Amino acid sequence: MDLKCLFHIKAKPRGWVWKGVIPAGQLSLLIGERSVGKSMLALDLAARVTQGLGGPYVDEAGKRGAVILFIGQDDLEGTVRVRLDAAGADEKWVHCVQSEDLDQEDAEEFCAPRWAFREDSDVYTLGTYLDGLRKMGQPVRLIVIDPASVFLDIPDGQRDIKLRGMIAKLRDLAARSGTAILFLAQPSNSGIGKRSTWLPIPRALADAARSVWMIVRDIDEPERRLLLPVNTHLCETPDGFGFTIRDNRIEWEPEPVSLTAEQFHVMATEPKSSALDQEELSELSRAAEWLKLRLSDGYVLSTTVREEARGNKVSVKTLRKTYQLLGCVKGKETVADGRWFWRLPGRMAIAIPSNSIEVDRTASNFDTFFRNEGNLWSVLRFVKRSFEDSGFQAGAWEPVI
Repeated sequence: MDLKCLFHIKAKPRGWVWKGVIPAGQLSLLIGERSVGKSMLALDLAARVTQGLGGPYVDEAGKRGAVILFIGQDDLEGTVRVRLDAAGADEKWVHCVQSEDLDQEDAEEFCAPRWAFREDSDVYTLGTYLDGLRKMGQPVRLIVIDPASVFLDIPDGQRDIKLRGMIAKLRDLAARSGTAILFLAQPSNSGIGKRSTWLPIPRALADAARSVWMIVRDIDEPERRLLLPVNTHLCETPDGFGFTIRDNRIEWEPEPVSLTAEQFHVMATEPKSSALDQEELSELSRAAEWLKLRLSDGYVLSTTVREEARGNKVSVKTLRKTYQLLGCVKGKETVADGRWFWRLPGRMAIAIPSNSIEVDRTASNFDTFFRNEGNLWSVLRFVKRSFEDSGFQAGAWEPVI
């Protein structure tokens, strides 16, 4: 047993490749269904590292470094190179390890890696590459393993024990070198994890990763993607992020998303009905009255709106629906380091009528001023009439400014 006194251990500041998302010197895990954009996001991050940029929504510049990509599915010429070029990567700082086709007799299988992480010597070989690139003036800041299932190729009979051992070796290598290792994985029904009831994650990866994120398709806008936190052990749970994929590159939304993966799962698995039930419509009505009152004097910082909504017991889901229903407008202050704000539109696609309600503008909770049992039915009649008069189509919640 080797005991160490804490007095002789120096504190080490936390480093980040992408602040709050990808920690330096640690293992991270990015999960999502097939074709949801995991590889695209990893290449976008790789391009930023080669340019010395911070992650999206991070103002300060990062440290420039090299990237090693373990590519198990996409071809280098037609996919990886095209996407990296579109993201503005410096190709001289990117190094790739690709998979190769199997023999004809195994043609039904997808591919096998030229070398996978099966033995301790494989991790040692990777460490040798890291040392060599550092001596060449290219310290490796990020390693992407895409997908983890291809390169962690452990026989089924030994899988759990050897997989844990191999991941532990990679974790030690990341800590020694200060390199972030990002695994990409697809959820599997056979996987088990801390939150296996709703998100199956291979346990060995879930236990070792210090930061776990998930990419999902937006429920209301399938073309929109959400990057949402699952487990973040090294910092407070951050906001998620929204993005779309266009022209072989990622276009990030200008403002973070206040949603976690678990909250999204609850929303996605709720029973769906063709019409809002009375309780939900009542809650939307109450939230709309509060939001209209809050924004009535002009624009309000979006962070302030979200904080006050929580204090007034307006859920994230309800606030989001209310924002769409009122046709609110999002903007940014036209000054250096301007902040994001919400405001009411000049005209709204669907307006919730204001009933004659006595409102206490100093109230800390909207329950103290919301007193009108007939408001629910007036909203219902108004929305129904608006649908009939304008031929409103589902999904067309666009504000008219």
